[in-house]
Amino acid sequence: MIDSGATHNFITEAEARRLRLHWEKDSGRMKAVNSIALPVVRLVKQTTIKLGGWKGRIGFVVVKMDDFDVVLGMEFLLEHQVIPMPSARCLVITGSFPTIVQAEIRQPNGFKMISAMQLDKSRTQKEPPFVEILLGALEKPGETVPKDTLCVPEKYHGVMPRSWPKSSSMRRRTDHGVESPSEAKAHAKNAYRMAPSELARLRKPSEMLSNTGCSIPVQAPYGARVLSLKKKDRSPQQCVDRRTQSKLTVRCKYPLPMLTRRVDRPRGVKYLPKSNIRSRYC
Repeated sequence: MIDSGATHNFITEAEARRLRLHWEKDSGRMKAVNSIALPVVRLVKQTTIKLGGWKGRIGFVVVKMDDFDVVLGMEFLLEHQVIPMPSARCLVITGSFPTIVQAEIRQPNGFKMISAMQLDKSRTQKEPPFVEILLGALEKPGETVPKDTLCVPEKYHGVMPRSWPKSSSMRRRTDHGVESPSEAKAHAKNAYRMAPSELARLRKPSEMLSNTGCSIPVQAPYGARVLSLKKKDRSPQQCVDRRTQSKLTVRCKYPLPMLTRRVDRPRGVKYLPKSNIRSRYC
């Protein structure tokens, strides 16, 4: 591994024995992040290594490591003038023998890791650090569910339907309608004048609801005046004058949908809505 946070080049004792490297005793100590200083096992002086098409001599410090067998630190980067380029996945060696070495970015054993710099940054922002480990790939199937929980689906098997409906209920062409008497005439009222900026501000939420499909534009022969006011807490409020429109409206034209098709279709239980409709419209 290429690590710019390591001061020297490190190698494990097992890897050094496999490569048959000659080492010497050393009385130094090595300290990793969030750990105590440990004595150095051995010291390997200048030895020849090969990275792709590049060859060179570097030294290693034999220490105990868990994740990687070989770590090339700042000693290797500065001595041979190496520039890591993670975006291009390569190492650019500009020393005595300029070479471009293709590198592979991966984590050991497939685990995702973060650097000590990222963990220290989260602590400065007063965010609680945590570690997540996916146990589903490590444990056997069936052991993650407690035994007391396995009896719940059998006890309440009749609550949920065996299969959900594949299509929703048929939608009517006309959801509701308002009719006017034949002798009704349009009421003459002065239009409420509004500044263009205020009119554009009121049209913005209605156009957003219309574009998302939450509201449907209605083309009615008559309308009601809408006055924009502000409450005591300075929040906007719209007042609608429906007194004149109510005199020209034929009532009993608001059918309620069949909730048995939407709310409890599998069980067949009927629910009645708690409507806030005045008696004159029922």
